[in-house]
Amino acid sequence: MLDIVKERLEEGDVEGALKFALDAGNPLITVEILSLILKYVRNVEDYNLVLACINDAINGITDPIDRVKALSAAAEALYSTGAETTGWHYFEEAVHLAEGMELFKWRADALAHIAGMMILAGLVDDAYHYYTRAVEVIERSGEPYSAVVSMFSALADAIMEGADHIHDRRALKFYSLARDIHLIINKRLTASMVNEKIRTIEDVLKEGSVAVTKFLEIGDIDKAVFAVRYLQDEEKPVALMNVAYWLFLHGQERLARVLLKDAYDMMFLQDIRPKDIALEGVAYRLIKLGLLDDALNIAGIIKDEEISDRVLGRIALMYARRGDKLKAEEILDVIKNESVKSKILKAIWGERNVGHE
Repeated sequence: MLDIVKERLEEGDVEGALKFALDAGNPLITVEILSLILKYVRNVEDYNLVLACINDAINGITDPIDRVKALSAAAEALYSTGAETTGWHYFEEAVHLAEGMELFKWRADALAHIAGMMILAGLVDDAYHYYTRAVEVIERSGEPYSAVVSMFSALADAIMEGADHIHDRRALKFYSLARDIHLIINKRLTASMVNEKIRTIEDVLKEGSVAVTKFLEIGDIDKAVFAVRYLQDEEKPVALMNVAYWLFLHGQERLARVLLKDAYDMMFLQDIRPKDIALEGVAYRLIKLGLLDDALNIAGIIKDEEISDRVLGRIALMYARRGDKLKAEEILDVIKNESVKSKILKAIWGERNVGHE
């Protein structure tokens, strides 16, 4: 349902999305949709209207768990739109309501949900506090062992889900907390799997993109993709492209395309700028695979004119070797470095000793 609303919002249909939310028939779903809409509205009047609708819907929720979820959703949306003071007020109200729940399971679940939404709002340290508070609630519950195991298992899953949204070293303490909970309830295999994630993050924090390369060398694509999250921002797009290259090489084009898009989104939407020399290396790898359009895209991203011209020259040569000399000449017209252009022209027309690699 939220995906449908998001599509409408991306098309600019705020009015249609708002009607969809108000006709949902469930106040919690209404708040969740309205909270998404709040992130898309562009003027103060619409913003205040949506926020008023959120408050009306929250006031109509009597179930305590649903009310906590609604308050947390609204709080996260307010943080995302820069209204941090108001957002914190909503989080405080959610925490107050959660701490007042008599049933231990409800209290632990509510606190864990709040913590998860705090992570999305960027309140990572506060989130950790409330996850550990949920641990304390379960430990002091006095419930039968089977109930405690069930509550701890749900909490560990929630912490893992939250940790997956943290892409820096702070994720380590969340994964460690989840691992320790799994050990408490004797889920040693799961704890071992979580520990593997911890070791992967530690490797990346220590070795950077070299760790990603090592995972690719042993064919562990899942670990390589996971590891990319914890690189420095400027390293992430190129690392994703290198993973995509590995996937192209092994016939997994669909997933490779997904990762390439993610890399482009980082560069164009998040304005993350990798080093030009690193982009040049990716472009040459794609040229080797015959993915000339993709290499052209990367050449267009490179800011250094000399490096860009080198890449464009190599692409032009490959088009010429395919017999598409018209396309090759179109690319050559873009090249500003006359030396590069001369060498490629000579190579295209079959002359020798041109210094071409």
